[in-house]
Parts: sequence; structure tokens; C-alpha cells
Amino acid sequence: MTVRPKFMRLALVGALALPMIGAVALTQPANAAKSKKDALAIDLDIKDFTLDNGMRVYVVEDHSTPAFTINITYDVGSRDEVAGRTGFAHFFEHMMFQGSKNLPDNAIGEYTEKAGGYINAFTSFDQTVYFHNIPSQYLDMVLWGEADRLQYLEITDDAFSVQREAVKSEKDRGDNQPFAKAFEEIVAALFEGTTYAHMPIGALEDLDAADPKDAIEFFETYYRPNNAVMVIVGDVDFATVQDRVTHYFGGIPRGADKPETTVGEMVRGRKLEKQLSDDKAQQTQWIWAWPTVGDGHADRPALELLGNILFGGESARVPKIMSDEKKWTAFSGGGHIFGFRDAGGMLFFGVPTEEGEQHLDEVKSTLQSELEKIAKKGVSAKELEKAVNQQLMQSVSTLATNQGRALAIANGAAFYDDPKRVLTDLERYREVSTKDIKRVAETYINGDWLFYELVPKK
Repeated sequence: MTVRPKFMRLALVGALALPMIGAVALTQPANAAKSKKDALAIDLDIKDFTLDNGMRVYVVEDHSTPAFTINITYDVGSRDEVAGRTGFAHFFEHMMFQGSKNLPDNAIGEYTEKAGGYINAFTSFDQTVYFHNIPSQYLDMVLWGEADRLQYLEITDDAFSVQREAVKSEKDRGDNQPFAKAFEEIVAALFEGTTYAHMPIGALEDLDAADPKDAIEFFETYYRPNNAVMVIVGDVDFATVQDRVTHYFGGIPRGADKPETTVGEMVRGRKLEKQLSDDKAQQTQWIWAWPTVGDGHADRPALELLGNILFGGESARVPKIMSDEKKWTAFSGGGHIFGFRDAGGMLFFGVPTEEGEQHLDEVKSTLQSELEKIAKKGVSAKELEKAVNQQLMQSVSTLATNQGRALAIANGAAFYDDPKRVLTDLERYREVSTKDIKRVAETYINGDWLFYELVPKK
């Protein structure tokens, strides 16, 4: 029951002349003149309440379609794991479907699907998320099921063994994808020194070493109402939601506060270049990576905009050179792809042509020259405006669906106590200056890169 989170912040295009996206009002300011801050005003009507046990609940009413999304985000991800127990956050996501006091194995999913809905979950480096998209009349059913597995999850030896084998099978399938092991090595190198240095799927030996007692301890530590945020978006009534959530979740005891996580510091100021081979691969790939900063850092908005300018799409600076002008890559792109809470990374990747493979040294020197050019001369106001508009359109796209709104609200509320962070972020982007772009380019994106040439095993 796992969907992989999308790490890349894709630049999406679309029309700005949208009168309304559900409960997201998009309005052109009265003095719609020329200021980039006045380009588009977006509002998100969120109502909220907090249960006595600490669970925070956010509601957006949108009666445009007879359905709603419920998102329950728990503040636990692979960043919270300790050595020898990697992969446990993801493993426990599977355990949550195994059964509880009043729900047989996988029944919570079957009930939603029989009602014409969709249920899934995912574990990332920062959080574990469970969600349903379902017709409006099933609010009570979904709340009852989620409350039951939060309060009464049954962690038996058999259930533990079944889900451990399921996760091991998932890991085996992932490991058999081209360059999967190489990507794990890149992540480990990029985030060396931090708890982000391992993938959420974890290590096979750690899964084998775990036992049901570990799962029970994990459940009692992290799966508590005061460590969760619930978001409901769609065809619901706020007063009804408040009444029913209180009815089903209000009696669940508050737990101890989540333990503090020591994330560690990223390694900077080094250059690393390696070639890795893979017998499952058919085509060479190039990956450059630079350690940056976490999502809450003041430099993060400027880095994301710099990523759009340098690497984000066919018309960005570097892909235009590599693919259009020099014909060194059949495809290339990237950006500030890793934006975790306490660490980040810029990536540029390319699939080289035969010509490109023969001129790798020249490719590197051209890339280095382009990085130095921005660090010394900066970017134009027009380039910056385009990058800001790309972020704006990504936000508009996120807010266009119940599920997108629910996830954005949950992330902002859970980690920054700002349920509208998807909107307040737009102001942070608009405040970035060309001087900021020049500064972060000089500070973070330079010749101190990690470069991996991933080649088919001959």
C-alpha cells in the first residue's frame, strides 16, 4: 500500500485566468498593475480545531463534487530512524493495513474500495501519510476505521511476519530496477552525516533483525493523536466533521511527545566523482549533485528558483546548452529536487548521446563555466520572473485537487504550524532578488559537486 512521493518539484504551466478552483479563490488584485507581488492573489479557506488529546484537524469545504479526501499525516519518517532499524517507518506503514480490533486484515482498504473510493499511503524521509478519496456519504465509515487502527492496531507475530515479507519483496523489486543501488549510493553520499542518508525502504539486514516488540515500541512512540494532523477537503460540513472526529478520535489517549531527532550536518566543500556500473542498465546516465539546505532555511526559496533557472525544463540554461546547442544529451534536467525539512540537494541529470559520452570532460567544463557565470554575473530580472511564475503554477496545480490541497495543508501544519504554507511560500519566492540568486549560486552550486557516471555493465 505504498506510493512513492514525487521528489522533483516540477514546473507546470497553465492559464492564470482561473476564476475558482474548488474552495481556492484565485483573484486578480484591483490594482493589477505591474508588480510581481500582485501577479495573482490566492486564498484558501481553512477551518480548524484541536482535540483535547492534541490531534489537529483542518477542514476545507468544497461542494463542487460529491466526494472528499481525508489525509492523516504522522510526524515520523526515515529521518527518525536509528542505526540498525532503518526502514522501520516504511515497514510500519504496511503494518497499519494488517488489522485492528474491529477491522480484519486489509478490511480498511476493502471498505473504501467497495464504496467506490481509493485508499493508499506513503512513507517519505519526513513523514508517513494515509489518505482516502471517497464519496461524501462515507465520512463516518472512514473516521471509524482510521480511529480503530490508531487506537487498537493488532501487532501479532503472524501479521508482523507477513508484512516483513511483503516489504522485502518490495525492496527486491526496487533493487532490480536499473541503477537503483547507484541511486541509494548517491543519496548516501549527498546526505552523509545526516539521518537522511538512507532510503525509506531501509536495509534488508535491518528488516531481518527486527521483531514484533520493535513494532509495538514504534507504534507506541509515534502513532499517537498528538503526533498526527488530519486534513479533510471536499464535500463536507465543518460542524459535522468536528462532531464526528470528536466522537471517533476524542477518546484516544494522548501520548508522550515525539522524541527529538538529531539530524546531523551535511558534508560540504568536497568534490567526488565516480563511475558505477549496472548489469540491468541499457543506457549511460549522468548525475551531478550539490548539498544545499533544508526546507525551512532562508536560502531554500532562492535555491529552488536557481534550480528552475539552471536546470528546470528544456528552455533552462544548462539543458538548452547540453541538448539543443551541443547535442551532448538526449535529455537533461533537474532542480532543487531534494527539499527535506533539515537537508536539501540540487541535482542535474542527463542521458548522454554517443557524442556526449565522447566529450565528458568538455561537458563538465561547460557546466562549470555556466555555474561560474551565474555566481559572478547573476541572472536577469526576466529569468527570475519566469522562475517565480513556474513556482506559482506548481502551487496552482497542487491546489487544483482535493488530494493536493490536503497534502499541502498537512505538510504545512505538521512541520511549520502553517496550514497555508503552500501560499505563504509564494511570498517567499516573490521576495527573492537577483542578488539572492547570485549569492546562493556562489555559496552552494559550484565545482564542489558529486558526479556519478552510471554505465551499463559491459
